[in-house]
Formats: sequence, structure tokens, C-alpha cells
Amino acid sequence: MRIILLIVILIAELTAQLAIALEVDREVLPRITLGGRIISTLDLVDLDSDPDREEKINLGDSNLLLRFDKQIYSQQGVAGAVIGLTEHDDEVRFQQLHAFYWNQDFKASLGRGRLPNHLIELPTLRDDDFLTYSHVGNASSTEEFDQIYGESFKFDWFVDRKMQAVSLWAGTRNGDEENGFNSYGLGYQYAQPEHLHFTRRIRLAGIQLDRQKVEFSNDDEWITAVIAGADINLNRDPSKVWSLAVQAIVKDGIDGITQIDNFATQAQAESSSLVAALRYINRPNLLTSWQAGLTFGYKDYSDMTDATQFSIAPSFVYKLGQGIDLLTQVIYTSYDDGLYAGGDDVMFQVGISFSLESVFNDQIHDRNSILNLEHKYIQ
Repeated sequence: MRIILLIVILIAELTAQLAIALEVDREVLPRITLGGRIISTLDLVDLDSDPDREEKINLGDSNLLLRFDKQIYSQQGVAGAVIGLTEHDDEVRFQQLHAFYWNQDFKASLGRGRLPNHLIELPTLRDDDFLTYSHVGNASSTEEFDQIYGESFKFDWFVDRKMQAVSLWAGTRNGDEENGFNSYGLGYQYAQPEHLHFTRRIRLAGIQLDRQKVEFSNDDEWITAVIAGADINLNRDPSKVWSLAVQAIVKDGIDGITQIDNFATQAQAESSSLVAALRYINRPNLLTSWQAGLTFGYKDYSDMTDATQFSIAPSFVYKLGQGIDLLTQVIYTSYDDGLYAGGDDVMFQVGISFSLESVFNDQIHDRNSILNLEHKYIQ
């Protein structure tokens, strides 16, 4: 009898240990992706729109990104989180701080990241170089950071499980006061995966509706914008790539805006804008050697007299090594008489960039590079 009791106790103990071991085995390490870019330029400026601005070393858009993700138990999708830090106005901020889930059918994220207020990526060195033309502005904030980043819930449904996606989002464009959910969007996008960027005629095409609420002391106003754009290859030679990207934004505004003096009033005024970029990438042996780009932007503030502006920006990137780029760019902007008394802006930039992406404990094949979470001047 004692022997039987002892056997029962041993079986129970072994079963408990096996259960504990099984539970411990499920706590596998996540895949860890480390990425980021340091971009440093010497900016020489002569700006009628900002006469007090002086020459400086610009570290804007430098960032560090970390992504942690795992397959879920059913192995039908991947969930994880992204943490990102960036330098802005001599401060370090969390520009990426969100959780996400994706599978073959859809992708969802919740938290802080880039606002879905544009469609195409330009060959300019930084995404704020043509911010006035390329993004739907934040009418609740005068901060440049808030024109690009905000808290949101994003949902993309991959219609054909490949290249077509219907997207919707709701969130907060950060402002001087906490306004809760004040922005909503709905769109459709056709996008090629990265490995087909140089061999398919249409890289990306889409249309998007953007709505945002602006709170005033006496009333609330709604601003609606429509964004449409496309990025196409002009040839199909992956060693010598010519491409053209075009995007238009048409936006109604708030009555009574008679002066443009900051980002908020830019976003509040009724306007239409067009931006186009011609890009050439030299890729001997299918490895990118250098890129030349020419970007043009035009904007018209419809309710104001003599309130148009245009910019042109030639840029050049030469790859010194893997992730090491030599950069140069000139941005010229001309204003009509109703904007900054009809002055001109000229900025010359020269610098260097270092970028990296390393993956540890990789057990998942991701859709995109972590660097795609931020602006990429080479596409």
C-alpha cells in the first residue's frame, strides 16, 4: 500500500513539473529589431519667412527605433510593440510608442506614430522639408512635431492579401490643449512590396479622406481634406531607375483666416497643393550607388489675395558604404505678395547620414523594414 501511495505521489509530482516546464517553454524570447538613423547637416540659410534664423548644424529627424514582436499561439499572426526616440528642437521625444498586430488579412496599431496625413515619400532629406505641400497640417497646434506625429488607432484591411488595402483611422492631432479624438480618416491604397519597387510600373497609388475638428472658445469647426497620389516607375530597368511621384491635397478651411504666420493657420486656411518629385537611382549590380532627385511644390491659399507659394529642391545622395550616405540639397521657396511680403527663402544643406537595421532572434518574416516607420529619402 505504501509503495502504491509513493508511486501516486511521484506521478503527481512529475506531472506538475511537466506542466510547469511546458508553461516556461512558452515564454520564448521575442524577435528584437534595432534600427535608426543619425542625419546631420550643415544648414546655410537666407529666409525672408524667418529672418532671425541663422546657420546651424541640424540633427532633425535623427531617430532610434526598437521593435519587439512574437507570433501568437495560433501562429496566425504577429503582435508586438514599437518604441522610437527622435531629436526635435534640441529635445529627445518619443515619436513612436505603439502596440500592433498583423496577419495576412489586416494590420492594426494603437498608440503614437506618424499620422496618416500623406501618401507619398519624397526624395527630400527630411519629411519636413516640404511639409507645407506634402502633409495635411494640424490645425490645433503650432508645433512642427505635431504636424507629423500623433496618437491614433489605425486599421488596414488587405483586400487581396497582397497589394490592395482599405484603411481607416481615428485619433488625436496633438494641440495646445487635450481635445480627445479630433481626427478621422478613410482611404484606399495600392502598394507594391519592397522587392518589386524597381520592376513594376505602379509602385503606389491611393486616395484618402481626412477630417479634423478644431476647437475654438465659441464653437467647433471641422476641416475636410482629400489626398490623392501615385508613385510610378518611368522605366523598368532595376539598375537605372527613373520614377515620378505626384500628390495633390485639396482642403476646405475656416472662414476668416487672413494671415499665415504658423503651422496652425496654414492648416486652418482653405488651400490646394501639388507636389511632384522626379527621382533617378543608379544601381550597378542592383546595389544602390547614388540618387538624384528634383522636388517641386505649389500651394494656393484660396480665400486670400496674392497668397501662393512654390518651392523647388534638387537633392543628391551618394552612398559611401552600407548605411553611410553623403547628402546635399538646396531648397528655394518663393512667396506671393500676400505671404511674407513676397519674399524668398533659400537653404543649402550638406551633411552625412548613418542608418542601421539589425534583427535578433528572427523567427518571423516581416512585411516591411522597421526604417519604413520614418521618412526614407531613398525609395
